[in-house]
Amino acid sequence: MTGFSFSRARVLQVVGIVVMVIVGVALPYLAMVWQNPASEIVVFRGSLFPTANFVGGLEPLDLPNYSPGEKAQQIRLALNVMSTGPSLHQIGAVLSIITVACLFQNEINKFWWWPLHLAGWLLAVAFVPLLVGAALLSLQEVEFTLLPAWVMLTGAGVVVLVCTFKSRHRIDR
Repeated sequence: MTGFSFSRARVLQVVGIVVMVIVGVALPYLAMVWQNPASEIVVFRGSLFPTANFVGGLEPLDLPNYSPGEKAQQIRLALNVMSTGPSLHQIGAVLSIITVACLFQNEINKFWWWPLHLAGWLLAVAFVPLLVGAALLSLQEVEFTLLPAWVMLTGAGVVVLVCTFKSRHRIDR
């Protein structure tokens, strides 16, 4: 029972996961209006990795129409909550690409299966803080647009979870 099997079903699972993650990483994730250090109003538009760094590094003072006070605290909270989504998507994307080949094993090593399974959860649930943060930012009238990458990455997470649940009986004991 040990070894690898490259059956059509397993190849389609792995290729599907890899393609969905790569497309999700390459597609645009977020567009947001902000004020750069030269006090110019610009639009940030980026894929997953630049977006996570951008949102995580933003301060309320970097946004147009900034006014100190309670609104600034609410914007800071919204940015922190929102930045959790792309961060979880980053971790899940990298981890799933590294560990997805374990699905080819007839007897899956549990030290490869569990990280893949957890990556699926990270990808699948990262939309929750992303959308909560987006709703909080909308309440503060911050201009931004969520773009399609998060949908693809969330879908990849669901596919990873389905594949890992289906392969659970093959984990080595």
